[in-house]
Amino acid sequence: MHIYSAHPAINHQRSFFFSLRTSSYSIWMSLLSAKTASLSALVLQQVGLVLMIRHSRMRKLEGDAMPYLASTAVVTAECLKLALNLSLQLLLTKRQKLSNVFKEMISPQALYLAVPAFLYVAQNNLLFVALGNLTVPVYQVTNQGKLLTTAACSRVMLNKSISWMQYLSLLILALGVAVVQLSSIERKGDSSLTAVVKQDQNQLLGLVAVFISCATSGFAGVYFEKMLKSTEQISVYMRNCQLALWSVFLGLAPVLLQDFQAIRQHGFFAGYDGVVVCVIICQAMTGLIVALVMKYADTILKGFATSVAVVLATVLSIFIWNAQVDGWFIVGTAMVMGAVGLYSKYPVKPNDDSTPAAGSIESKSLV
Repeated sequence: MHIYSAHPAINHQRSFFFSLRTSSYSIWMSLLSAKTASLSALVLQQVGLVLMIRHSRMRKLEGDAMPYLASTAVVTAECLKLALNLSLQLLLTKRQKLSNVFKEMISPQALYLAVPAFLYVAQNNLLFVALGNLTVPVYQVTNQGKLLTTAACSRVMLNKSISWMQYLSLLILALGVAVVQLSSIERKGDSSLTAVVKQDQNQLLGLVAVFISCATSGFAGVYFEKMLKSTEQISVYMRNCQLALWSVFLGLAPVLLQDFQAIRQHGFFAGYDGVVVCVIICQAMTGLIVALVMKYADTILKGFATSVAVVLATVLSIFIWNAQVDGWFIVGTAMVMGAVGLYSKYPVKPNDDSTPAAGSIESKSLV
């Protein structure tokens, strides 16, 4: 009996298209999983960092236990960040000698990173001050004001164009932050906190800390981008090593000037426990996670992820600390989240301006 068989060329063609379809599917699935994983990691990192810092600063300590010092936590996080990025740099450049890596870390170009490193150290210390005096919902929404300072600095320092829709979104953002301040969430407070803890909180101090943090974040991000464009390109891990090295030295200033007596009496790691270690690890991972998001996703998805993190942290804080929100806070939050999405969705068109939109600055300020 004669058995029909296709021509060898046809079989080869079918095999080629099948393998092409399989490989394309595999590549698409890998990119999708990497994108989802990076965005999920960003949301979890932002939510976890804020909630853990709030819990670590507001919890009631037992006995004679003293609270940990925020200045030492910032320096420890920068040391961990330096070690992590240095390890990744050595793994990626196996043929590069360790001595050459250290020479690159202290190269003359690294001097330019002293300015953003100083601003990031100040920003990280202000983060602990803000979350020690503000509830999580108020901090999360108010902190989105960094988009205002980032856009303003990018317009002045880099002469980058901003679309009319982005100007509108910035106006909505400013109004939304103002509406949040009208809410009664701080007046009601967290019912789970003790009277002593409530008395120690200073809403004005917390708001000032957030506003200064937003200003430093915007200026540092734009300065960092301007420096990157005027110097030779190096890996993200090496740039993070240089930035972390400066941050360690600059972070020692508040340790020595403000908390030296307490450290001399109780030790550098006084008050550290599992929660504080998690805070330090989460803070050290910030730059790497944002770099992964910008590699596998984009600025628009990062904006949506930030919005999800704000909403998720607000909801969780309501259940954890029984924080009470009113109508003003809901309206203000909706305005801020809508403004963030609007700003990312309507950048300047390429045919209107040859330079990138200002919306791309904010993502680089966190790396």
